Amino acid sequence: MAITPRPLRTSSPLPPYRAVLAVDAESYTRNSALHQQVLSTAIPDVLEEAFRRSGLEEVWQARRFPQSAGDGYVVGVEPEHLPFLVHPMLGHLQDALEDDQSRLAAHERELRLRLRVALDVGPLPDGGGTGPEPAGIGRAMNDVHRLLDSAPLRDELRASDRDITYLAAIVSRGVYEEAVAGRFVGLNPRRFRRVEVRHPDKGFTQEGYLYVPVPSGSAGGGETPGREQKAEGDPGPRAPAAAPERAPGPGRPDREAAPGGVRMGDNHGQAVLGGTVQGGMHADFRGRDRG
Repeated sequence: MAITPRPLRTSSPLPPYRAVLAVDAESYTRNSALHQQVLSTAIPDVLEEAFRRSGLEEVWQARRFPQSAGDGYVVGVEPEHLPFLVHPMLGHLQDALEDDQSRLAAHERELRLRLRVALDVGPLPDGGGTGPEPAGIGRAMNDVHRLLDSAPLRDELRASDRDITYLAAIVSRGVYEEAVAGRFVGLNPRRFRRVEVRHPDKGFTQEGYLYVPVPSGSAGGGETPGREQKAEGDPGPRAPAAAPERAPGPGRPDREAAPGGVRMGDNHGQAVLGGTVQGGMHADFRGRDRG
């Protein structure tokens, strides 16, 4: 009997880096089937509006592996736009959700669309029907859903005033270190609060950083990034509210900044171009299932 020789072990090309944004509607299944349809349709609409207000309309049109799951939405974009997904996009998403509330109230006075948002970045294939890899499958996609489904993020939104705070966001450690602490994001890093995300059944423990554009209620306080929550569901004492963010200066985009010409990693002499990593980009992109 002929024995088929074992193929030689070979390396594979790394998929292009993509920033991935995932959103999920709070208390979606508590609504009637009709109102679930209304909310499901509204999610991509408010996202598109937030991208437009942020000067990212072309980025939305060129989005990668978009996925709608009824109560949520996932989209990938080229990584040089990552800082703008944090700021100003999250602030504009809060505004778009608030502006859309009167339309939702016309369906049902108590109907609300409030979103949990998670951001991560990493190698994710685009697919497109031409390659063997399914689009958007990779570590960053798994992790962003676990951040999205985390207890600290759920608690943050639940503890806020539903008529003031329409979204709460969490970013991965990689996004925080490279984009936020790296000062590519036009927000004071102290606006972000470090938490520990745990999913023991999936063997997942990771740092995340909470950010709420318009805080309210008991979720309005914050911790500095150097202080963790003691455990999920046990927020522990909170520090006083963060100091007001500094006015934008050179290299710090303001709320209306547009993404043109942004180069992640310029301080190291390299850039992210066309969604691929060139010039030895310095990055530490470490580390939903739908529950």
